[in-house]
Amino acid sequence: MLKNLISSLPLRKAAKLEAPVPTLDISRVIKPASQPAGEEPAPAAEIPAQAEPDERSLSLDDDLGDRAERAVGSLSSQFEIWMRMDLDVLIDAWKAARQPDPTPEKYRAVFVAAHNIKGAAPSYGYPSISRLCGSLCRLLNDTRPGENSALINLHVEACKAAFAAAGKGSGSSSVADAVCDALEQGVALRVSGA
Repeated sequence: MLKNLISSLPLRKAAKLEAPVPTLDISRVIKPASQPAGEEPAPAAEIPAQAEPDERSLSLDDDLGDRAERAVGSLSSQFEIWMRMDLDVLIDAWKAARQPDPTPEKYRAVFVAAHNIKGAAPSYGYPSISRLCGSLCRLLNDTRPGENSALINLHVEACKAAFAAAGKGSGSSSVADAVCDALEQGVALRVSGA
C-alpha cells in the first residue's frame, strides 16, 4: 500500500540556480566559543553551491515502501493494547468522577481521556470509539460536575462495547454506527438545552 503511494509521487528535479547561493550567517543564533585574548576567530566556512542532484538520488529506493509497510505492520500489533490502555484511563477517570461530590478536576480528567482517545482511535482502527469520544467531549464541554451522569455513562459503556465488538464483521460496525448516531443526537439535544 505505502509502496504504491510512494511510487506514485512525482519526482521533482532541483531547480537550476542562476544567482549565487548566499552564505548563511548564524552568528546571532549560535555564539562562537570564547577566544583567548589576541586571537582572531577562524573565518566561517563557505557553503558550497548545491550541485545538480544525480538522477539516481531522485529515484526512490525500491525497498522503501516495503520497509514502511513492515514498520506500520509491526506497530499495528500494538494498537489493540494501546486502545485498551486508553480505555482503562477513561474508565478509571469516569469511576473517580462518579464518586460523591465530584470536582471539576475529575470531570476534566474524563474529558482529557476522551479527547486523547478521540484523536488516537482512528489511527488504531477504532473509528466508532473516536466518534463516541468526540460526542463525549462535546457533552463534557457543557457539563458541570454531577450533571449528565447517565449520558456520560452511556458513552463510556458504548466505548467498552465498541472495543469488544471491533473486528467482528460489518454487523457490529452497523450497530456501533447506530449507537454513535443515537448518542450524538442525545448530546445535541442536551447541549442545545432542549
